Amino acid sequence: MTVEATTERVLRLLALLQRRSSWTAAELAAELGFADQAHLTRTVRAQLGHTPGEVRRLLS
Repeated sequence: MTVEATTERVLRLLALLQRRSSWTAAELAAELGFADQAHLTRTVRAQLGHTPGEVRRLLS
């Protein structure tokens, strides 16, 4: 996957977290096309320096 595609997925995650904050990490991972919750967490941590849960708390 290209850097641009990964960045787009992380941006989509941010938008989803703002609109659907009740979704679980597994639901977000499935919606965004990640293999599983762990893959989502690794990618977000690499891109933003925070886990999806931390990002959710920062946005709330």
